[in-house]
Amino acid sequence: MEDTVSGTKNVVFLVLDSLRTDRVSAYNADVEFTDHIQQLADSSIVFENAVTQAPWTLPSHASMFTGEYPWEHGTTHAKSYFDEDRETFVSAFRDAGYDTAAITPNVWITPHKGMTEDFDHVENFLGTADNRLSVRLSKAFAKFYHALGETPRRILGRQIDRVFRLFDVDDSTQSEETVDAVTEYLASREDDDRPFFLYTNLMEPHEPYRPPDRYADRHGVAPDATIPHRQKDVFTMDDIDFDQLERVYDASVDYTDDLVGRIVAALEDNGLREDTVVVLLSDHGQALGENGGEFGHQFTVAEPVINTVLFVSHPDLAVDRVTDPIELRSLSRLVPYYAGIAPEPTHEDVFPKTVLGGCEYPQNFTGYIPTDRWDEYYRKHRYAKRDGVTVVKSVTEDGDATYEAYDHEADESIAVPPDLKAAVNRTGDVDADADDADGDRPDEGNRPVDGAVEDRLEQLGYR
Repeated sequence: MEDTVSGTKNVVFLVLDSLRTDRVSAYNADVEFTDHIQQLADSSIVFENAVTQAPWTLPSHASMFTGEYPWEHGTTHAKSYFDEDRETFVSAFRDAGYDTAAITPNVWITPHKGMTEDFDHVENFLGTADNRLSVRLSKAFAKFYHALGETPRRILGRQIDRVFRLFDVDDSTQSEETVDAVTEYLASREDDDRPFFLYTNLMEPHEPYRPPDRYADRHGVAPDATIPHRQKDVFTMDDIDFDQLERVYDASVDYTDDLVGRIVAALEDNGLREDTVVVLLSDHGQALGENGGEFGHQFTVAEPVINTVLFVSHPDLAVDRVTDPIELRSLSRLVPYYAGIAPEPTHEDVFPKTVLGGCEYPQNFTGYIPTDRWDEYYRKHRYAKRDGVTVVKSVTEDGDATYEAYDHEADESIAVPPDLKAAVNRTGDVDADADDADGDRPDEGNRPVDGAVEDRLEQLGYR
């Protein structure tokens, strides 16, 4: 960060959910289907070693928005911080006079989850669920639901699951609608002199995979391939074709690339490109069969999941590639600086020597995990990375901890370095852990919310 920014800039904060670094040409020269993303990277500061603070949308975004680790802000797989009085970097833009907007089909970034309090405008494509009464009822029922004892929560959760399984669910991820809404919003800025902060999210790299036929054909996706589209498919499908899974994932990334191109074109068409900072990133990656058949990001902190895409295209800053490790939570300080509304953070504030992250027991998926594999999947993870070495601490429901270390340059497992072991041991526990102190398994499924939100959860494999 040797250059400095001048004046106030607009910001487009574009999150490509579940996008792996090795499927982007800016990180892997063998990739030939991310031309639009590459064009953006060619004018950007590319961060080569960005790490998410959680392999999961809700806590990852909470860390980006607040600058806190998951064990500090308390957001988990199943619990958001909507009932907490927390500042986010989005509020800094509102305080600076920006128009703030969130346009996303991501069910976790909704008023129902308390993740959009600082935005002036929110579009979640939730139809009749997009109203204040629905949000209030959702939050009130969530508090009631979590106040119940363990057994009533399980019984109620199962019954709600059964009800929603009776309905057909649209598998689309609202990508076309999202890009159309973003294009409309950018066109509207012509009549508004205020700067803007726009958060938007594209879900195509996330399961379920339904890329348009022309992309599937381009990547050789067989129409009858045995491909998991829900997390539970890992436990119920036989003979998963992981080669075809990679192909359909690539087709989805290819489609995402064209969607990104349309958003950048909308900036240019409306004369906004030269006054806008574009921050493009993934909130986490995705496992596609590594380590004996891992899929998704719900149960694993493997490298393809915790490593993320991150680059910043800024009108005032020179193109660069940064090799220092960076945590996504640093964006809470960096983005206001890039916009010209906050002072430049110190190098130490942005690039810590050790990057950290973790996730809690996957409460949303307890109904999927077979009894004989419970201890394998129902775990809490903490990870620490420094100087090309990652240490992962894995804790069972009974509190038994194991440690693994991997040297990425040598491409081999190594003895656990004492300093990194100490680093993961210093990470804390979130408040949600106390709810399960009696050792019982948590309730199955996520908190009950409005039907449209439940439908979207089903689309993404969370029910």
